[in-house]
Amino acid sequence: MDQERLYEQLFLMSLTPMLIMDLNGEVQALNDACAHLFKKEKKQLLSSNVFQHSSQFLIKKADIAPLHSHEEEVVVLNKQINQQVPVHIHIQRMKEQPHLLVVQWKEFSSSFEKQEEVIRKMKQYKQFVKQSQDAFIVTQEGKIQYINPAGVGMLGGTKKEDYLGRYWLHFIHPEHLEIVKKRMNQLMKGMSIHPRAEVKLLTKRGVVSIESSATKIKFKGEDAIQYIIRDVTDRKKYDEMASKSEKLMMVSKLAAGVAHEIRNPLTAVKGFVQLLNASQQYNKSYHDIMLEELNRVESIIQEFLTLAKPKSEHPFKKKSLHQILSHVTLLLTTHANYKNSEIKSFLEGDIEILCEENALKQVFINLIQNSLESMDKGVVTVRTEKRNGYGVVTIEDQGCGIDEQSLARLGEPFFSTKQTGTGLGLMVSYQIIEQHQGHISFTSQIGVGTKVEIAIPHVKEPVNV
Repeated sequence: MDQERLYEQLFLMSLTPMLIMDLNGEVQALNDACAHLFKKEKKQLLSSNVFQHSSQFLIKKADIAPLHSHEEEVVVLNKQINQQVPVHIHIQRMKEQPHLLVVQWKEFSSSFEKQEEVIRKMKQYKQFVKQSQDAFIVTQEGKIQYINPAGVGMLGGTKKEDYLGRYWLHFIHPEHLEIVKKRMNQLMKGMSIHPRAEVKLLTKRGVVSIESSATKIKFKGEDAIQYIIRDVTDRKKYDEMASKSEKLMMVSKLAAGVAHEIRNPLTAVKGFVQLLNASQQYNKSYHDIMLEELNRVESIIQEFLTLAKPKSEHPFKKKSLHQILSHVTLLLTTHANYKNSEIKSFLEGDIEILCEENALKQVFINLIQNSLESMDKGVVTVRTEKRNGYGVVTIEDQGCGIDEQSLARLGEPFFSTKQTGTGLGLMVSYQIIEQHQGHISFTSQIGVGTKVEIAIPHVKEPVNV
């Protein structure tokens, strides 16, 4: 018996009432169970139109409207008084012949209201998914089985049929391919994964940055993975522009102080060169002083230039927190002198962290500068300690302090306690520390000062620096 004949026999012999109709409601075929259900001859029912006899079949033309927009199935619940007709109706498009619909009437439990509520919520959820600005994608065995309009647009397409059945991994940037594979395997094995991931996609629009969450679900009775995806390409560009803007502002503030700090030792070197020229004799003490001054100039220039170095794609390396802070305080000493202030460091022992050095320097410079600018005169104290697996840096000033309302808004873009501030510095600092799996917290008291703590996970292995 060929496969087509076998399916026909199964259809006719099924105990579930079933009929096949077209999109206009004309009955094309039905089984014995369906004739028995409606207590009519099959010939009589074959000449019927479901929509014209909606009170009998309990199906209205509006019920199948979603199937005209390429939905695959709908469930109808209708309550008919004083008749023993099942009211749980399942309508599904035939894959091979999408202009035909298979209708099944199934028994329902006594808790009709609960079923009705479930179906209502399912319809609301489907509508939400279709209209959502976030992409919804469902995969089984790595292949896309469902994609909503936002997902089609994100991948640069015009219709979902272009993507159904294609391998999801084909759209993942090679840089993140192994990470996504690992997450998929862990999910399908029932293991827990980090709820969010940022990866890049290869689309018709080019490379797109996304933020996604993935969960294991049942799709048509089989295990599947559901992705909820948000395009963050524009946000990434904005963050990068904000970071560059803040870096330029910071460099411009430091420029005058650095120029002054370089001019002082160069003036000394110039004077000693003139003395050596006049005496025509080698003087070791002059030589040592000039070398020391030139070394100071070199270190200041080096620290100034590090702020302009571009970040690499995988910049995290083991570094000494002590050394990073020493470089930063050296660079800011001149700025402190201009403010008639002082930076005191208490760097206990050493703490090794995985970090992007230039980014952290940007954070510490920004925070210490803020402390210096909050005082007319005073001391900024910088401390380090190990605490609960974190390297904690405390920066404390004796400035004007921040009120509670403003304290709660720190980190918001374009909010600043300074008249000329943009708020981008702290926003960028928060993002950098978050990228290092750390956190920043502020405490302050008006007229007493402000204390900020930056906590970054430390590593146990010693670092060679």
